[in-house]
Amino acid sequence: MRLFQFVEDRIAEVVLKDGFEDLPFHELTEDGHVVKGVWLFNSPDAWQEKVAGADGDGGKVMLAVEIPDDALSGHEILMMDDEREIREFLVPAYLVNSFGRPKIADVELNWPGLLEDIYTDDIGEDPE
Repeated sequence: MRLFQFVEDRIAEVVLKDGFEDLPFHELTEDGHVVKGVWLFNSPDAWQEKVAGADGDGGKVMLAVEIPDDALSGHEILMMDDEREIREFLVPAYLVNSFGRPKIADVELNWPGLLEDIYTDDIGEDPE
């Protein structure tokens, strides 16, 4: 299965070089424990829905990694309000990294100040 993670460009550089690392998941378990892993989605569109509004400096990079379905057993995150079209996984970094380095699936350039001194209000307008 192809899984995706959307990260800032500096983080992508580290992941591409050294692999993923376990990070705390934003939701606690029912008994209040923090769980760690690599948060992945089965759809690149999921990041827009789940992580909308995530700010940061620099560009954004969509990383993709291939992991066999059977290796994901027991790592799927099931929440009551989830739509079943989008599946989430919290996978230990050692397991994700065992299937090789991720590939860059997409890049969104967003360097701070890049268009600061450029008038952009009329971009996309049809000149008559």
